[in-house]
Amino acid sequence: MERNTDHVSDEARRMLFQLTGVFQSLVSGQQWSKDPTPLEPDPLDLETVANVIDRATHLLRQEPNVLFIPAPVVVVGDIHGQCCDLLQVFRRTGGSCLIEATNDDAATRNGSGESCETHKRYLMLGDYVDRGNFSCECVMFLLALKVLHPSAVHLLRGNHESRCMTATEYHDTGVNFRTECVRKLGSEAYDKLMECFDCLPVCAVVHSSMGRWFCCHGGLGKRPFENSYARLILAKINKKTGPKVITIEQINQLTRYSEPPLKGALCDLLWADPLLEGVLGYKLSDKDYQEFLELDYMPNPPRGCSHLFGYAAIKPFLEVNHLMGIIRAHQCKDEGISYEYTDDRKITFTFPYITTVFSAANYCGSYGNKGAVLVFTSNRIEVVKYTSSGEVWVEGAPYVASPHVEAECVPRPLPPKPSALPQQTRSTKLWKSSLARIREGHTGEKGTQQFQAALQKDMTNEIHPGWRSVQRLGRVVGRIQLLRKQVTPPTLLLTNMSPNERRELSLPQALLGEVSRGDSHQLRVVFNSIDRNQDGFLSLTELEEFAKELSDVHTNVEEVKQLLQTMDIDKSGKVSFEEFTRYMATLALNTEDPSP
Repeated sequence: MERNTDHVSDEARRMLFQLTGVFQSLVSGQQWSKDPTPLEPDPLDLETVANVIDRATHLLRQEPNVLFIPAPVVVVGDIHGQCCDLLQVFRRTGGSCLIEATNDDAATRNGSGESCETHKRYLMLGDYVDRGNFSCECVMFLLALKVLHPSAVHLLRGNHESRCMTATEYHDTGVNFRTECVRKLGSEAYDKLMECFDCLPVCAVVHSSMGRWFCCHGGLGKRPFENSYARLILAKINKKTGPKVITIEQINQLTRYSEPPLKGALCDLLWADPLLEGVLGYKLSDKDYQEFLELDYMPNPPRGCSHLFGYAAIKPFLEVNHLMGIIRAHQCKDEGISYEYTDDRKITFTFPYITTVFSAANYCGSYGNKGAVLVFTSNRIEVVKYTSSGEVWVEGAPYVASPHVEAECVPRPLPPKPSALPQQTRSTKLWKSSLARIREGHTGEKGTQQFQAALQKDMTNEIHPGWRSVQRLGRVVGRIQLLRKQVTPPTLLLTNMSPNERRELSLPQALLGEVSRGDSHQLRVVFNSIDRNQDGFLSLTELEEFAKELSDVHTNVEEVKQLLQTMDIDKSGKVSFEEFTRYMATLALNTEDPSP
């Protein structure tokens, strides 16, 4: 086994050398060009690819859901196949020794003779693939680094490290990873990479003498667990912490080795977004801002899943887990980095509660944004920013070190919540106004005119593909009136056919023929998310519970519940996946506008 491991390490080192040469030969514009320089003259060896993926998968599977990483560490946001940015991130932050090593001794030394393993670590927050032209090369580059330096390179899962997102078609705004991977490496390598993605840890805690930070791709959710065992743990912990507060211990109990579901804690860690003050389009008065701080969770229509989380959700999470703040990725930022919840209009917080970092400069070749990474040392935090044209500069992050704070410290007590109506009523004018603006597509993001235009154009690509498929195949909300007319799926299909055509038509074959491989997979994601007990059938109870969870985002709960109940074509009291697919495909055949 040891000899085999050494052999794979040698293969990983050769692959790293080859990919570094490829990245160096490119200019930044080729990261997004529709006609990039092809790699066919010097393709990756497929046997080496398989061996490196297998070894990296083995290493990742052994890691817990939550990694604990001491400073110094570089925190890197979304890359999305932009290989030039990926290479420069390492070179601009002192990680060249990890890349340029040619033997085991050199692999652990930097220029000063210190060990790279102790000198600096790298934490990648996910979204390595999709959109850019070199997603295959980026992910293999990172997996090779993981094989060579398992304690220095740490990879987290993003929402794009999934079967559903890698199958998404981006048309003129990016490249589909599944298509790219099958073309370059073959379908077997793609399947291996999906299994590898299932093993990626989901979050990390970075700690230094300044404190501890929670790092993930997306953010927080309000439903920590779905299974009974975890609920027992939750009940015990909540005796001390209060309800609805997810803890590090709880996250470590999640089962992550699968495709992320459409809801629940794993989904939230990959998909959730912070609620921004700017969503209303104007600066809030001090009174309204105090009410804004009362918001904990809101629906997240731009994503089609998970939630927007506010101060009232962040505050207890930080307190219970002894954290200074949350560092996440998932959203493109014009400056490459943004800071939210820096004060409560009365007290300036020692550390911003939310920091979002995005490392792909000029995202998709159209955003014009800067890229950025966070660099933690034992007593300071710096931001390295860069542009796609090669400009680089370093600035201090708005963190204040305290010599009295230890690595396992408890942060300064957060300001008390101002009194207001209970969040459970959700009846405040501000809450309703915010939700209305969010549903209209307002995000509260700031940036140049070019950045804002690209953000608006790209918004449809940010929704969960499971919901895109449901929208395309079912038009769940728009087809409510079909239900009111009491039209059943077979009748819908046969409306415009002659009697002879009806007799000759094979219903299942015709219906399933309308469902592409990608749509079928997305529907499976939705189906599995509804099927809480994973018995392969949807009970009325499961359908009703799921409908209630969606009501804030989509439509009236009673209408959705009735619509979902009609999927039970044979009236057996439960819905199979075939019935689910048949019903959705039938609606798709009768939808005049099938676009998302």
